[in-house]
Amino acid sequence: MENVGQIKSRNKEFQEKFDRGRLLQHIVTADAPVIADVGAHFGESVAYFKKLFPKATIYSFEPDPDSFARLSGAVIEGVSYFNLALSDEDGSASFYRNKISHTNSLLKVNLDSRDSIGVAKAKAENDSRYFEGFNEEVNVATIRLDSFARQHSIGQIDILKIDVQGAERRVLLGGEATLRNTKAIVMEIIFFDYYESRTAFIDVESVLAPLGFRLFSISDISNNPMNGRTDWAEVVYLNQNLVKI
Repeated sequence: MENVGQIKSRNKEFQEKFDRGRLLQHIVTADAPVIADVGAHFGESVAYFKKLFPKATIYSFEPDPDSFARLSGAVIEGVSYFNLALSDEDGSASFYRNKISHTNSLLKVNLDSRDSIGVAKAKAENDSRYFEGFNEEVNVATIRLDSFARQHSIGQIDILKIDVQGAERRVLLGGEATLRNTKAIVMEIIFFDYYESRTAFIDVESVLAPLGFRLFSISDISNNPMNGRTDWAEVVYLNQNLVKI
């Protein structure tokens, strides 16, 4: 609450010492870490991780065919690209493409969303054109993280980055064996109703806590100026069995 404790001064000191990059370098001390980049889009996270960890080995996953074509066009030492969706089953699944490509997902966009600023504005203005270009269904290949790790002889992951637009739990459920040998997870959790289902902390913690993971940091947060709720947060979980901080 206001004027209670030292939250403002502590947060100011934190911001001076840590940004997301320095936080990850504080956690991961390996000179050549192994990184799984799940939901790579155009390669923004590949560039980010390579700047932080130039010698990293990165396995980059992007299921959307158009995004993957752009992603895989960059030849970067130590980076391998896979046109796959990580999920809880090996095989294939429906994938939904949207006019805003970074919102593509294994989940449909909820066009009746009460939290989406864009949907609210379109309805207020009777703009039916806004609702065009969502939920174009394509079929994509899926693989469990455990299956992929076994196929590629991956013994340990230093950073598992998950940005999959509401399908976070599916990724985790498909990788429980691999997670036991994963040091850190950087994950975006979608709380608001932009998709036809949403995620809560309990959905991910029910998978992660029994494996030894504990929430270490909320590294980013997006609050909704329309209704005051938190739409999504980027969180960092550490495997207490592997990382002692």
